[in-house]
Amino acid sequence: MTQGFVSNVPSGSSGKANEGQYEDKGKPAAIRSSNIVAAKAVADAIRTSLGPKGMDKMIQEAKGDVTITNDGATILKQMKLLHPAAKMLVELSKAQDIEAGDGTTSVVVLAGSLLDACSKLLDKGIHPTSISDAFQKAALKACDILESMSIPVDLGNHEELIKVATTSLNSKIVSQHSDCLAPIAVKSVLDVIDPAYPNSVSLDDIRVVKKLGGTVEDTKLVDGLILTQRAESACGVKRVEKAKIALIQFCISPPKTDMENNVVITDYTQMDRIMKEERQYILNIIKAVKKAGCNVLLIQKSILRDAVNELALHYFNKMKIMVVKDIERTEVEFICKTLHCIPIASLDHFNPEYMGSANLVEESEATAHCVHITGIENRGRTISILVRGSNKLMLDEAERSLHDALCVIRCLVKKRAMISGGGAPEIEIAQKLAAFANTTPGLDQYCFRAFADAFEVIPYTLAENAGLSPVQTVTELRALHAKGEKNAGINVRTVIGFFCLIADLDL
Repeated sequence: MTQGFVSNVPSGSSGKANEGQYEDKGKPAAIRSSNIVAAKAVADAIRTSLGPKGMDKMIQEAKGDVTITNDGATILKQMKLLHPAAKMLVELSKAQDIEAGDGTTSVVVLAGSLLDACSKLLDKGIHPTSISDAFQKAALKACDILESMSIPVDLGNHEELIKVATTSLNSKIVSQHSDCLAPIAVKSVLDVIDPAYPNSVSLDDIRVVKKLGGTVEDTKLVDGLILTQRAESACGVKRVEKAKIALIQFCISPPKTDMENNVVITDYTQMDRIMKEERQYILNIIKAVKKAGCNVLLIQKSILRDAVNELALHYFNKMKIMVVKDIERTEVEFICKTLHCIPIASLDHFNPEYMGSANLVEESEATAHCVHITGIENRGRTISILVRGSNKLMLDEAERSLHDALCVIRCLVKKRAMISGGGAPEIEIAQKLAAFANTTPGLDQYCFRAFADAFEVIPYTLAENAGLSPVQTVTELRALHAKGEKNAGINVRTVIGFFCLIADLDL
């Protein structure tokens, strides 16, 4: 048995080595360590997909579908994570995707690096609250540094905006098609800007329609409105000029009884009467449609009964009225805003003032067998983009990449400034914050320096994924920024180890 000794330390003479040190408890420390390890594991999993030389991930879902992408938000969404701290990084990536649209991988990698810095600070005995407060101060200082190195953007300079969108697309699988997708993204965002709110853009006004077939180069900006639904073949009308378009939210088919009720028929006369009533019911609806002057009818999808039956299509064919059914509920608002029409909920409200007008509505091979509406009168500020792809994997990736490019241009509309890429802002923040930490008293100095060092993970990872020497690359970048070249970054597309002013490369 060991014998214990108690040392009587005089009051007020505690050791200076323990002054300000946080004596942690066992269980809270283990929980924090578990959270940090789980979050770092997620960050390390997608770290290899960062940058233009990052690797793509192949993810197989439970039902067998395969997704190939290097988009951080998509990768994390497909991962089945159980740890709550790891799920927080997934939510972080989702928030970045909603707010900025791009940089979903970078924020997760950076969060993992900051958590690693926190772990080292906790090992030194610094209290978690002190670390959190210091990191928030450092984040504000980092924002000031980014503001100081930002470059103003003129929305009238389309070439500059296209270069920004191309930079976003360069790290995607469809990077070879960036010269086609970037101008589409720029024109789409600029066309939906409301002059009354010049610093705000809603991507809900831009509709991306996917259609299998062709190549990504066949992706185009649609003049007017495009619907993925096809015109009813039984109707026989594929082209209508000087169209009057109505969007209805009721069915053109015989009404059904409630689920608990049944109709019992005992002889043929009752059957004939029911069929006669059904024909008359449908004919009354079609006469009202024709009387209002409608020659293109869009019918919202119904789950209770058929949106339109064969008898109704037969009558529509005789009256030369084009019918497009199964319009999704989520599409109604966009269609109404584009066509400047009002959805009609009942036959009593089927009036000409509720309809939209267009010069031409057609479905043909030229429109990828989609219904294309052009020459819309009083068209709303909306844009439709038709995305093509030779297979489902390429089609989905093209849509994700185009969404990222749209979000990047939207961010430029909201805040008309940009900064250089290639790890330049991260190194600049690390340099300036490290210098600022030397002038900061107390424990904040340790935290500021750890915060600054954590930012170097971005250029380190970019160099590592490109096959460069990460330590040598980051060291040389530090030297360039110390000389005042704040836009110096890594150009992984040229000679190995080549550094340049990223602003000159429009990255």
